[in-house]
Amino acid sequence: MKNRLLICSVILTIFFLPAAGQVHHSCPLHPERDYENPLYEEWLSGYDVKFYHISLEADNRSTQIDGFTTVTAEALALLDTFVLELQDSLTVTRVTVDSLYNAPFGHAAGVLTIPLQAPKQPGEAISVTVWYGGEAGQNRGFFAGISSARDTKYNAEVTYTLSEPFNAKDWFPVKQVLKDKCDSAWIDITCDRSLMAASNGILETVEPLGSGRHRFKWKTRFPTAYYLLSFTVADYIDYSFRVPLPGTEDSVLVQNFIYDNPAVLTDWEENILQTGELIRLFSTLLIDYPFAAEKYGHAMAPMGGGMEHQTMTTLTNFSFTLVAHELAHQWFGDYVTCGNWQDIWINEGFASYMEYVALENLVGKDPATVWMDQAMSLALSDKERSVFVPAGETDNPSRLFNLSLSYKKGAVLLHMIRYEINNDELFFRALGTYLERFANREATAEAFREVLEEVTAMDFSCFFDQWYYGSGYPSFSVSWYQEADSLYIFSSQTGTSENTPFFRTHFDLLLKGTGGEYPVRLYQSDNENIFVIAVPEMIGDIEFDPGRNLLCSSSVRQEIPENRLYVFGPNPFTGKINIRFRNHTGNKKLIITSLDGREVRRYELYQNPVWLDLTELQDGPYLMVIRDDENRIIEKIIKVSD
Repeated sequence: MKNRLLICSVILTIFFLPAAGQVHHSCPLHPERDYENPLYEEWLSGYDVKFYHISLEADNRSTQIDGFTTVTAEALALLDTFVLELQDSLTVTRVTVDSLYNAPFGHAAGVLTIPLQAPKQPGEAISVTVWYGGEAGQNRGFFAGISSARDTKYNAEVTYTLSEPFNAKDWFPVKQVLKDKCDSAWIDITCDRSLMAASNGILETVEPLGSGRHRFKWKTRFPTAYYLLSFTVADYIDYSFRVPLPGTEDSVLVQNFIYDNPAVLTDWEENILQTGELIRLFSTLLIDYPFAAEKYGHAMAPMGGGMEHQTMTTLTNFSFTLVAHELAHQWFGDYVTCGNWQDIWINEGFASYMEYVALENLVGKDPATVWMDQAMSLALSDKERSVFVPAGETDNPSRLFNLSLSYKKGAVLLHMIRYEINNDELFFRALGTYLERFANREATAEAFREVLEEVTAMDFSCFFDQWYYGSGYPSFSVSWYQEADSLYIFSSQTGTSENTPFFRTHFDLLLKGTGGEYPVRLYQSDNENIFVIAVPEMIGDIEFDPGRNLLCSSSVRQEIPENRLYVFGPNPFTGKINIRFRNHTGNKKLIITSLDGREVRRYELYQNPVWLDLTELQDGPYLMVIRDDENRIIEKIIKVSD
């Protein structure tokens, strides 16, 4: 049962909705933070990568690789030295520039330095080919650039890459700068004919070679961030199907490189096929799957999770939320990439929230609620740090990919933005506009905020100042009491971190009365607020944030005013009256009389609170007398018909 309630704030705050494009900020705005590769200013800023051609020999049992990479680029300034990153354990045997000469080079401390015979002028093209090989694996755990491992469940041996955030250099010469996506890439992987190799884009051909080998030639023509290029090698089979996009005649190839073991399909075929439902859902809510001209794919590897390599996710298994998360990255992280590692939220928080959206739409509200409860629980475990990554921690993968902050609290922030907008169509329109605005490029949290404000005409400066750049979360203490038909609510709030002592925010209460439940939405404008709400009946309990829309801790307690021994209601009443005492010590009696003093009912009161059933009384006024050893209090009550 839901009814409208009249809410009056003792501290009156009036909010005006500005016209579109006329957002007036009430909190300080944070400029974009720039974290760059340490080599950027001196060397890597001098050119723009256009194309990678990576051609390697690999197998499924080691991280030994051998081959070449060609980097084609455009000079942005006078360029007399071409610099790439490549780990020292890989031996460089030869470098050519523009295919015309063998170039001198230096290779130390993970940096490949190539002096140019003739400096390149701004706008000139340059093509550098590096031949190299060796043992590429460095045993860095999950974030190793290249690994070889066995999946013990399916008895499969796999070699796979995972370059995020800084380890593409482990397996190819590269410019590791987020702002410089290559325009296209070819990845050729030569392996034994008993094996298959998966990578980005379209499999143009499988070229047979001598000595029992063949070469998989993959090409992608979409801009791609350096860390999203990848390959895997294993004894795979290709389990593929097409998925029609909603509202169009187009379809997407879903290409799955799964282990050649029947148990994989026994365990996961239903989930693999459900990828199609997820593509259609995200395409409906956001924008069409952005790489439909090529594919969406999965390549299995025993990596203990997943990695959203563009158009070809690498993953351990096909659990629903893992598939949803990595697929969502194709929009958030791949199509639009975080412009700065400090803003990894742009990737991980968004993809994590789409797990919730997928559960909400395709599985059910209860599993989605469980997911959000768990996300909030993890986010609440960190009372001091922010979702925004401080500059001094951007070289620490464990901080960048912190589960509580970047993933779960990041997802909760989007959930709260959705709550503040209070309009799902507008919320998803903002996400779609953001994706269209920064298509095939990179963006920051500030860029997303600007789109959000443009689409909704709401001011999110305080939200980002508190929730994204700020630390911790709010703690609410709510107390309340009722007098007749007025409910008095006192809300006090402090932050868990001294860095963010207060959070301006809406919050919901569910008032539980004798005849139904009444949702109300209030706004915490100061550390302490008082609200007065007209209610039609006696309220027995209040639940804070019943929809789980706010990241916070909270407590709610009922109080009785200092000048009262008890509160009661409703008055007038139709059947029952509730009485709640400040304390229940001593012997208390209650007598109902007519106005002329004739006794109608008598009660001994042993409980607190107590419900009196006065349904059989005739309509009209009565006196209620409550007496103990020290007090005798008389109240006028009125019985009315339903």
